[in-house]
Amino acid sequence: MVAPAGISAQLGFKSETTYGTGVTPDLFHPGFLSESIKQEIARIESGGLRAGRRTTHQWKSGGTTIGGPVSLELWDEPLATLLTHMFGSVVTSGAGPYTHTATMGDLTGKSFTVQVGRPDIAGTVQPFTYAGCKLPSWSLACAVGEIAKLNLEVSAQTETTGTALASASYPTAAPFVFVEGSVSIAGSEIAVVESLQLDVSNALKVDRHRIGGSSVAQQLESGMREATGSFSADFEDLTAYNRYLAGTEVAVVMAFNNGTDSLTITTNSRFDGETPEVAGPEQLMQPLPFKCLGGVDDAAALTAVLVNGEEFAT
Repeated sequence: MVAPAGISAQLGFKSETTYGTGVTPDLFHPGFLSESIKQEIARIESGGLRAGRRTTHQWKSGGTTIGGPVSLELWDEPLATLLTHMFGSVVTSGAGPYTHTATMGDLTGKSFTVQVGRPDIAGTVQPFTYAGCKLPSWSLACAVGEIAKLNLEVSAQTETTGTALASASYPTAAPFVFVEGSVSIAGSEIAVVESLQLDVSNALKVDRHRIGGSSVAQQLESGMREATGSFSADFEDLTAYNRYLAGTEVAVVMAFNNGTDSLTITTNSRFDGETPEVAGPEQLMQPLPFKCLGGVDDAAALTAVLVNGEEFAT
């Protein structure tokens, strides 16, 4: 019998061939921390008046909206498939190790199935399977003393229970920790960075309800994608502050390398502040919020290169 608690939970996923047609997950994340994917069913109540009645007397179910956050540690595997749905385009080259280059591309028709195994109090892991999944947004974060985190906002078309629980197996992999990270600006590595954050919105419309169906239609792009971030570093001199004042665009690179596998995120960014402040007798830190901008093309704004043992990304 498995433990009747979250310790026995599992998270699996797999890319779909056809949007909304669920598949059996075969990738399981060893750094799964938590999830809050929920199905919300609208209730439509009649406003009809009846003589002598003071309460609602008729209602029907309306549209369903399914989604929520998934929190993962940032591991070197499995990651390539997730990059496909985070960015839209992944080109894979090489062979053991493989190099996966992710750039912003069309997300239409790209979807995946997520299955969450949720243990009940009797010790049975109940499978909740979500088809037609897309990522409206995602973020990457790391701080001193921590494993890097990858947070995904999931939007799904359908939820199914009572199906078979996929058998979980995990890759030989490892998480990226803060000592394996680095941040550089304009080609120069920053000596002391205490924390970093990257937030990406894919501008997907997740509430495409329509007449004749309760589930949402495919979540399509409905705006400009936006990538912003920040990191907190030592106030070394006026160089970074002057870039903010002048509105200078520079390359900001965030990387993790464990000696075998690596993830390198390269951006063309504009700094949007801030002025360093004296908050007391301690050393001054300088928050450096930035926005990623596509100069010559979208790839210039944000590109990720993953080197690991995954054969290909789908």
